[in-house]
Amino acid sequence: MMKLRKKTLLLSAAIFGAFSPLIACGKKHDDKKEAVEKINYETNSRLIIAKSNINDLKPVSAIFTSEDEAQARARIGGTLVSLMVDEGQNVAQGQLIGIIDEARYGAEVQAGLANANAAKSQAQAASASANQAPANLDAANAMANKALADYNRTKMLYDQGVYAKARLDQMQAALSAANAQVRAANAGVSAANAQANAARSQASAASAQAGVASAVRAQGRIYAPKSGKVTMAPIPRGSVVMPGEIVAFIAAGTPILRLRAPEADAKFLKVGQVVPLLGSNGEIIGQSTISKIYPLVENGQVKIDLQTNGGEHLVGERVDIALPIGNRDAIIIPKSYIITRDGFDFVMLLKGSKAFEIPVQRGQSISNAAIKDGVEILSGLEINDIIVAKAK
Repeated sequence: MMKLRKKTLLLSAAIFGAFSPLIACGKKHDDKKEAVEKINYETNSRLIIAKSNINDLKPVSAIFTSEDEAQARARIGGTLVSLMVDEGQNVAQGQLIGIIDEARYGAEVQAGLANANAAKSQAQAASASANQAPANLDAANAMANKALADYNRTKMLYDQGVYAKARLDQMQAALSAANAQVRAANAGVSAANAQANAARSQASAASAQAGVASAVRAQGRIYAPKSGKVTMAPIPRGSVVMPGEIVAFIAAGTPILRLRAPEADAKFLKVGQVVPLLGSNGEIIGQSTISKIYPLVENGQVKIDLQTNGGEHLVGERVDIALPIGNRDAIIIPKSYIITRDGFDFVMLLKGSKAFEIPVQRGQSISNAAIKDGVEILSGLEINDIIVAKAK
């Protein structure tokens, strides 16, 4: 019996020894709670929490871009022997930005010019022949007229018995030969004119072919289709390009913000509406204005363009904006009532005559008629709660 009692006493002592640190900790916790309850606050800073009707702003992401994107493309294939632009450089519409050189186009141009020159020489020779043909016709006509006069005179003398029949036949043969020469001269004029026309047509065709070759070669010169800033030049100098390949991307037009909003939110938006720009902590850092709402829904989204308040930005740079999508009730308190410590936000909740620090979840920065520098509280406070500002 004595042994059992002794064991019981030892077990009680062990249990008391084990729980004595917890009792001490509990006492320290009560002391800390008491210290928190005694935080000083400004007696004239009481604020009763109430609902405020605010514009419902939905944080979304938009990207900086331009109204249009132009693409400078190669119209022929060949080697990009010259590239005059680089990323970030501003170009003007019609500015020469690259040259493509293809050896075969140069050879075609030279061959076309040689053919054109040869055809022109042939056309000149044919024209000279055509110009000579009427003179030959005139000579043939003169000979025919002389032969006719000789025949008539011989015929008259033959009828008078002066010349024999053989003489008359000789004059008849000479007249026939002269008439034949006239017909041949007429045919020669027609043939010479036809040959000259053919030669001139051939020369024109050869010149046109040379012009086509020159025009094709000229298409190797790449010009900026619009004024703007070069955002990307993906093909280095000396590379072989194919027809239609993009040599440079150009951001053209006015810099804008572009986003895609759900169609359910887009019905609350209108052109000219002001949209705040948000910083990394949700604070308003600027403003933009809706300039265009596209009348097409794609995959449940509507494309929207906004004009910004200026500033230099990278094409494709993302920025957060607060899209207004109607009205809602919210809890708004002055920013001065929020205590931020170790990355967490607190407010001082008043219970009776004592103030307690309670954690809250901060929302967007917002102001209204009553509160100029306000912050939305998403959780931690309820309607009719009383908060105070910490004494300085």
